[in-house]
Amino acid sequence: MSDHTPLVSVFTPSHDPRYLDRCLETLRAQSESDWEWVVVLNQGARWQPGEMDTRVRVVVRDELRGVGATKQAACALARAEILVELDHDDELRSDAIETVVGAFARRPDVVLLYSDCAQITEDGSADTSRWDEAWGWTYREVLVDGRAVLQVDSLEPTPHNVSYIWYAPNHVRAFRRDAYVAAGGYDPDRDVLDDQDLICRLYQLGEVLHVQECLYLQRVHPRNTQRVAEINERIQRETLDLYDTYVQACALAWSQRKGLLALDLGAAHNKATGFLGVDRRDAPGVDIVADVSKGLALPDSSVGVIRAVDFLEHVADKVTLMNEIYRLLAHGGMLLSLTPSTDGRGAFQDPTHVAFYNENSFWYFTDQSYARFVPEITCRYQVSRLGTYFPDSWHAAHQIPYVCANLIALKDGPRQGGLVSM
Repeated sequence: MSDHTPLVSVFTPSHDPRYLDRCLETLRAQSESDWEWVVVLNQGARWQPGEMDTRVRVVVRDELRGVGATKQAACALARAEILVELDHDDELRSDAIETVVGAFARRPDVVLLYSDCAQITEDGSADTSRWDEAWGWTYREVLVDGRAVLQVDSLEPTPHNVSYIWYAPNHVRAFRRDAYVAAGGYDPDRDVLDDQDLICRLYQLGEVLHVQECLYLQRVHPRNTQRVAEINERIQRETLDLYDTYVQACALAWSQRKGLLALDLGAAHNKATGFLGVDRRDAPGVDIVADVSKGLALPDSSVGVIRAVDFLEHVADKVTLMNEIYRLLAHGGMLLSLTPSTDGRGAFQDPTHVAFYNENSFWYFTDQSYARFVPEITCRYQVSRLGTYFPDSWHAAHQIPYVCANLIALKDGPRQGGLVSM
């Protein structure tokens, strides 16, 4: 192995080497030649390049079972300051590495970079299937190294888009080594959603850059992980778990980078770290003493995230409250709320509760077909997460479910992934 440190380390875990020759072809075709490729084989997979290339390192680690552990091992072997993920059945555009290196050089504040991409079939021809455009996706026909493909435009890196794998930054994905280390790297215990987990942690550390070019071709075939019904079911379920784990921290990081405020309503009890506390009464943790339903002395669109945990039920005028929260939030800003639901006992047990909510209550603020019956509603929200669950075993034992309503303020700005009903 040479002592030279390359500009870029491309890493690929693989348990199925059938497309690795094609991966190598796309690497050797790169306009930037100063790269290394670290391939970690597991689960009995074996492969060697047909022609010797000192830039390629193949390591066998059959004891590694999950993709998180295998990617962690690959990144540990990588020597460059820029790490580029290349799945074992995908391809890079011939100037992908040059584009990645240039983008990082121009933007030292960026910790994670991603691009637009296109899907190809097993034989490398264009896959023309589309995701439902009603959920925010847009498409265009482009040429990638002379090959006509259907590009899907990645969504912008908002907290909502990052926190769900369905809308998350897509390939090509590249990140700085120091940010990867600071974020804690890949979780070796993860065998699905390893990328979503890492992206959410990287997002909290610095800027994320969307390169609006098709740098990556993603091969779709019957052996793709998500095609296995049992695995796909786990992905759908665990995506929500990861969203719940990371969305508040991602929304807070986004707000801070945008120079926006973060407010915690009802902060006389358990104010969250990083938020300004708002409450009607002065108490430890309260930074702004005010009644939000009567308006806060803050400019329009000056807030990035508003946390309202055990709060909404204490304000009688729902419409005025939701309109004021909307006024405060910037486009893409989020209301993160947890409220005892009328589906259980918690909504009615507290004598200070004066407003009552369940999932249906939020339809009037997110769906025009309901909002039209209440002309006083001037806010326009999109659902990020709307569901009912027990926060823990104590709440379950006492029949106190909560409705989680995480809503995105829609004004003028980048697309949000997901269905917009209003």
